[in-house]
Amino acid sequence: MEQTFDLLLPPAAANLDIFKIIDVHKLLRLHPHWFVENEEMRDSVLSATLRDYATDKVFSLGIKLDTIPVQDDEADVRLILRISLFDYGANELLFFVQDNQTKVRVRYDEGQADEALEQDMLLWVRAIQEYLRLYTAATPYTLFFRLLMNRMILQMNPSQRKICLMLTKITVVELLVIVAIIIGYVSFGQ
Repeated sequence: MEQTFDLLLPPAAANLDIFKIIDVHKLLRLHPHWFVENEEMRDSVLSATLRDYATDKVFSLGIKLDTIPVQDDEADVRLILRISLFDYGANELLFFVQDNQTKVRVRYDEGQADEALEQDMLLWVRAIQEYLRLYTAATPYTLFFRLLMNRMILQMNPSQRKICLMLTKITVVELLVIVAIIIGYVSFGQ
């Protein structure tokens, strides 16, 4: 079984060199629910022990990036990157460009595709999509968030990310309340 997702990236994404942007370590950390407990490189395959933040399930995953052109049935498809997965219910993520749109195809092992696995893969694909979106433009906004993602967020585990997000939201609310109090004081105090 397989699923294809359109990454809904701008046309500039068709020219991205995904292999230079994402490595296997970043790929594992991009998933919003995975704690990386242990990782080891063996023969260009990263073997990792992961714990799912949502289900608290511990599992192993082997991952390998491959840029060797893969034969595909469709002639108008330009293949970008293949991510091979081992010891997991899905066995491949294939990034390709078709009709100037960047897409990803997820191939599952026979009889392994259940709703939980499909949801897990969708979360991972959407996280990769948002990470790649930062590289489609070179504005101050995207440069800031690239730096933030690479230096801080991807270094954290999922619970640390949730705590930082909660603290950021509280800080924004506090600042809005302070601004509202100042505006109220200036407007009604005179």
